[in-house]
Amino acid sequence: MEGPGDWDLLTAHLAGDPAAFAGLVRRYERPVYRLALRYARDPDEAEELAQRTFLRVLDHATTLRPEQPFRAFLFKVAANLCKNHLRDRARLVLGVPLEAAAPEGESLEDKERRVRLRTALASLPLRQRQVVSLRIDADLPFAQVAEALAITENNAKVTFHHAMKRLKAHFAEEDS
Repeated sequence: MEGPGDWDLLTAHLAGDPAAFAGLVRRYERPVYRLALRYARDPDEAEELAQRTFLRVLDHATTLRPEQPFRAFLFKVAANLCKNHLRDRARLVLGVPLEAAAPEGESLEDKERRVRLRTALASLPLRQRQVVSLRIDADLPFAQVAEALAITENNAKVTFHHAMKRLKAHFAEEDS
């Protein structure tokens, strides 16, 4: 990682440097947004959840300890806000319009593959979706996935394994 570390930026923010927290936001805005999009399945809601995540982290910045991995704390806050959002809305929207998430120049085959993957992920139980999203979208190691979800590292690994088996079965069934 180039530049100052997460804790250096957080310490600078607490010392009064307004640009320091902006550096943390720039560093993590895309992965936090992708995580929120997995839960909300709506780009506008995901953007709002990502913003709320950073505001919540900002509110709790003085309570964080250097021995806590900042990244795990950030994604724990994001996951909790997203879970609360889903619970409050008591519904799941099954997919983002292709136009909203499609990279420019994406082929029809790529769009179809993305829709198939999104549908397969939506079929997973919530805990499996959470583990997959934190592990793949947020690129967290299993130890930090476990910390973010308040489960054991072994449980995170087993849950991820079961999710992958389920996704493989889903695609095998779809392809046959």
